Amino acid sequence: MFLLEIKQLIGKFTIYQYMISFLIILILASTFFYGFGASALLPILIAVLTTALLDFFIEYFKSKTWNFPYSAIISGLFIGGLLTQNLKWYVYVAAGAIAILSKHIIKFQQRHIFNPANFGVLLVSIIFGALHIGAWHTWWISQPIILVFIFGIFIIWRLRRFDLTLSFLFSYYLVNSVIELLKSSSLYNIYLSILNDGVIYFFSMYMLIEPKTNPAARKQRIIYGILVAILFVIFTQYPAFYHNPLATFFTKHGILLALAFGNIFVPILNRLKFEFGKTTINKE
Repeated sequence: MFLLEIKQLIGKFTIYQYMISFLIILILASTFFYGFGASALLPILIAVLTTALLDFFIEYFKSKTWNFPYSAIISGLFIGGLLTQNLKWYVYVAAGAIAILSKHIIKFQQRHIFNPANFGVLLVSIIFGALHIGAWHTWWISQPIILVFIFGIFIIWRLRRFDLTLSFLFSYYLVNSVIELLKSSSLYNIYLSILNDGVIYFFSMYMLIEPKTNPAARKQRIIYGILVAILFVIFTQYPAFYHNPLATFFTKHGILLALAFGNIFVPILNRLKFEFGKTTINKE
């Protein structure tokens, strides 16, 4: 009886409301307990106002109805929490505008292709250099790693995306560990990266699982998780391993590029049907 009441209480709120609440808590925890200061909230406010207002008016123009922009607010919170702090105000505006416009314009079969926040951050990072390798103020929302875990597990449970998150994490750490061993890294360093890598866990539990930009079926999601993990390793490890001149570019943008390229394959994966180890085209 008690468990039923808890389940009913949890069901009173949507996944959008939970996500907004959790992201706000992560931002506040990072701001006041990890040394970022109250000034870190201004980029958040700029990004959220940009995404929310733009999405709000675009939706009204399209449907002539007023809808609360839950998903746009989530995109704004992501953008403000991922981008390097202390950038010019227009960088956050540009990221928010790109995110929302990509959601409404770049579509396939009435579904947007790219994760809006990821796409916005990726483009302004390339255009304005808005991310810095190893910078304390980049992906700063992922600093409270314990809260990232607690909220993240709840999110992927509600969305039923354990298959996606686990396939990505297992594939990424397996392939990355093999490469690190080939580069003579110690097992202890690999262990520390698995234990403390808040960015990877935040990415896999919050961004990767965005419902409209990952496959609908379980087997396809597993393949998608593996694909994004391998792309991430290729973009970040391959150039550095072979001293490629593009190493800095790929290292800086690798995780965002991996998700963007992975998003492109989602419509293809959604059309595939796997039965008894054989792949056929699903005509539905």
